[in-house]
Amino acid sequence: MTTSPRIPWWMACAMAGAGGLMLAVWLAPRQDLPVIPRPAADRDVLRIAYAQMVVVDPHRWYFPTPAQNQLILGLWEPLIECDPESGQPMPAAAESWHWSEDRLTLTVKLRATGRWSNGDPVTAGDFVRSWRRLVGHDMAGAIVLYPVQGAEAVNRGTAAPDTLGVEAVDALTLRIRLAAVRSTFVAELADPMLVPLHVTTPAVLAEDRSWREPAALVTNGAFRLIRASKDGFRLGVSRHYRNHPAVRLAGVEFIRADTASMARLLVAVGRADLTHLSPGVPPEGWPTGRAVTEATELSLLISSLDLNVTRGPLRDVRVRRALALAVDRSEPITGEDAGRFVPAYSWVPDMPGRAGMALFREDAAEARRLLAEAGYPGGRDFPVLILPVNPRRDNYPFLQAWTDRWFRELGVRTYLAYEPSDKRTSRVRSGNFDVAFNGVIATVPDAGDLLGIFAHPERFNAPHWMNPVNTQLMAEANRKAGAERLELLEAFERHVMAEVPTIPMLFERRRTLLAGEVEGWYADPLGRQALKRLALAPLVPPTLGGEEGL
Repeated sequence: MTTSPRIPWWMACAMAGAGGLMLAVWLAPRQDLPVIPRPAADRDVLRIAYAQMVVVDPHRWYFPTPAQNQLILGLWEPLIECDPESGQPMPAAAESWHWSEDRLTLTVKLRATGRWSNGDPVTAGDFVRSWRRLVGHDMAGAIVLYPVQGAEAVNRGTAAPDTLGVEAVDALTLRIRLAAVRSTFVAELADPMLVPLHVTTPAVLAEDRSWREPAALVTNGAFRLIRASKDGFRLGVSRHYRNHPAVRLAGVEFIRADTASMARLLVAVGRADLTHLSPGVPPEGWPTGRAVTEATELSLLISSLDLNVTRGPLRDVRVRRALALAVDRSEPITGEDAGRFVPAYSWVPDMPGRAGMALFREDAAEARRLLAEAGYPGGRDFPVLILPVNPRRDNYPFLQAWTDRWFRELGVRTYLAYEPSDKRTSRVRSGNFDVAFNGVIATVPDAGDLLGIFAHPERFNAPHWMNPVNTQLMAEANRKAGAERLELLEAFERHVMAEVPTIPMLFERRRTLLAGEVEGWYADPLGRQALKRLALAPLVPPTLGGEEGL
């Protein structure tokens, strides 16, 4: 829906041309653009510029961008938050929780002080309502609830929503039954999709009423919706929020920009205070004298070359190890990619509470020795590897560099099969491939989440590889906590990487531009920074007027 009036086509073209000219001038090599003073109405309002889609429905799943996460987590509060330092779960809407002896049932006690933005108490039934809505629709994001008993069946339409393993024991007690033991589940409750919904909210979201009646969207977070339009969203502090006195901002404004470069420009000229840099947007060439910093954090995203361990020479672990040793991960990371990508020498990157390991290296001589030992000296008699590629993706330089390295060092040739996304997916699912370039993103800051894909090859793992030793290690880790659990997960990772069903290639950094006024920013590997933790320092006295209050 749009609230803007229609305009003649010739006027639209003229405006577009003028806007393009202005952008070209503003982005030219200069540093003399004036900085717009902060309006009085925005004195304590954090302004976030974004270019990718952002919606107010927590169950409409797109790629979880930081701006989307921050909007949802500003409006709603889930049961759990993850500690920025340790990654461990902390109470949010929940007050406490405990497991049954078999660790298949989690009982969560809600805070009695939880309130909706209209003053109603937050109850366990509000979480049941939300989660049933999530799994009861054809929504890609419903997979976050698959660990819950019955969730997958409900989502696939073979069971009714009321069979989902979640119930409100009383107003403040939520009981969750799992399909299998899962040690990361409490931390997974921090997912923005698992926020509660007020009894009126499903209808408001279904009818898109928040565009016309922002106050109709009742939320339980630190902020409430004040305005929604095609140009962005305005939030004000909710006076009913359970910890309202601790919120340091007066509000948040999300400003829609046509491109990532325009979002960056909005920060440069003082119209916004924060933006998340998209890939390919250079940080240099700042066109004003505004004080800004660039914060970076390692995201929990890994790109890999999955090996089909059921085909030809790839059945031999020596061949798989040779391919992993011969490839040079650093070589193609040049130019703008240098600030974005990091070579991956293990499966799990650095994360709060756990440093990543270095389990791989580049060693062409050892790679050649292993390949010869497997019966293919210099690549002789080695079949051409098939690597399906989506031609619309921008990963060609990497794939070309890596496969060229295999040819130069090992004599192994690779056929890059350029195919549309649906055909590529079908080829991988049917097993008609040798190597597949894939990516995995964690949903919680926990090594067990990324490693868990190897315990579910039927669902997530392209090589469809499984080893009983790993199954047992993961089962043991799921029943432990603290240092003992981390030790088991480390053993799991070492064992998987020794078998090389997949080759970790790249980790990815997230980049955020922050105005000097922004206080309290912290790294979060999932881009879920809580806006209620942030504040603005008044570096420049406001001089312009604006709309009164929020």
